[in-house]
Amino acid sequence: MTSTIITLVRHGKVAGPAALYGRTDIALSPAGHSDLTRTLNNLHSQNPVDHIISSPRIRCSLVAQEFSAQHKIPLRTEDNLQEMDFGIWDGIPFDELGDEWKNIEAFWESPHSMQPPEGESLTDFATRVISSWESLISNAEPGHHTIICHGGVIRILIAHILQLDWRNAALFKQLQIDYASCTRVEIGGYDGAVPVVRWIGVNLTSI
Repeated sequence: MTSTIITLVRHGKVAGPAALYGRTDIALSPAGHSDLTRTLNNLHSQNPVDHIISSPRIRCSLVAQEFSAQHKIPLRTEDNLQEMDFGIWDGIPFDELGDEWKNIEAFWESPHSMQPPEGESLTDFATRVISSWESLISNAEPGHHTIICHGGVIRILIAHILQLDWRNAALFKQLQIDYASCTRVEIGGYDGAVPVVRWIGVNLTSI
């Protein structure tokens, strides 16, 4: 039977200063838009995409809509694949955070035990992302499914698929998921097949 291929694509570079962008609906920069578009087109030329799933945030959904319309590929928006909500830190440039910076540093040292003020706990974030993934793979038809989402989402899914501890701070501090990069997961077309991670964070913008 035909296998199911799922490619996780992080959105491109955003049009804003360095900050934690979770619920903040920031657009892509022109370069970010171009990189994400090029990545999707190169991905499609290598292995035609059958279905597109996108986070509702504009940094994902705008290019997803353009790609879907251009290639006549079905597109579905999935709310649970949004980035983590960073509460009062969300969307604020790092240079403007003042005394809150020390709290952000503490959060990155132990993201599981420290919740962003007025934001989302890592447990709640991971729960919704994993729930969305499990629903996807239980209902996915064979073929190539491309998910346009966020760095945090991709890290949680890698940990879940590989049965790693998603509470480990190293997942967020030491696993690089670049803008417009691709992570490939494949599920064999037979009973009992488990997801296999083929590659992580591959850059397809220049092929």
